Amino acid sequence: MAVITNNDVVVLCLTPIICIFSDTTGADAEPFLIAMFIAANTASMALFIGNPTNIIVAEANDISFLSYSAWMGLPFLGAAVAGIAVLYLTSLRKIPQTIAIDMTIRPRDMLRKIRQAAIGAGILVSCLIALSVSSFFGVAVWIVTLPFGVAMLLVDSAIDIHTSRSTRTLSMIPEPVSVSEPDIQLHEFPAAPQLLAPSSVTAIAEPSDQPKSSGYCKTNLAKLLKRTFLSIIHTAEIRIPTVSAVLRRLPYGIIPFSLGMFIIVESLSQQGWTPRLAWVLKRMCSSPAAAVFIVGAITTLACNVLNNLPMSILFSRALQHPIFAQ
Repeated sequence: MAVITNNDVVVLCLTPIICIFSDTTGADAEPFLIAMFIAANTASMALFIGNPTNIIVAEANDISFLSYSAWMGLPFLGAAVAGIAVLYLTSLRKIPQTIAIDMTIRPRDMLRKIRQAAIGAGILVSCLIALSVSSFFGVAVWIVTLPFGVAMLLVDSAIDIHTSRSTRTLSMIPEPVSVSEPDIQLHEFPAAPQLLAPSSVTAIAEPSDQPKSSGYCKTNLAKLLKRTFLSIIHTAEIRIPTVSAVLRRLPYGIIPFSLGMFIIVESLSQQGWTPRLAWVLKRMCSSPAAAVFIVGAITTLACNVLNNLPMSILFSRALQHPIFAQ
């Protein structure tokens, strides 16, 4: 999955599945989660779209979709073999010899929306083919992937709206009512109400003409906006449940974190740290072979401090700087 999609997608999708599998079978989830993390991060090296850092590095160096896979084929295989060896030595003993599984459950039954799943698989394959072809023409990755993402949302919305309309139509059909002979009963009509005397009528106070305070109006406006927003969300969850689930599960928390790290990297570049980093890397890398191992080791440490995305931007600029290229 990480080869043809994205490592973040794999982790978000498989983590709850592994946890449910562990709760159902009683097996320890730790070795399966570690194996999934290693496989997702390793396999994401194979294709251009496997990781956002791949896109950053490839676009910074004008590497096409197919050229990237050609360069990263052997590193991917080497990392996969090393990952399997590490898992064999550390996690194999934690996996039970036998796991009780209900064999009556069919994988097909797990697909709640078969039609949308088939259309989504077709859109994904088409997107991968378009990425492979567009690499020969130098088209940006987001220009290729964005239309397919919008198309998937439109397809899900159309199917959800059609399904919800069909459900409402069926629910509006009245149930047949059995006709029986009516029971005739005599009822007494209530006595006419007595009018109140004029003296007993309480005078109703006229509404005050004094304007409401601005704080009162703002509070009412905030409550109105909140009710409207919650009503829109509730309606969307009923009319387009698939799209609502997708939008609700998007990793919005990554946006402020990544934005903050990008701001730090841009600030470092503006203050002149990029040429200094390029000078340090040039002094340390006396040959191409040394550059491979030294840059690899430094970036491995840096990505654990800066996060992999801003680290990739910072080091890509340093390695492309004229000081390092001289």
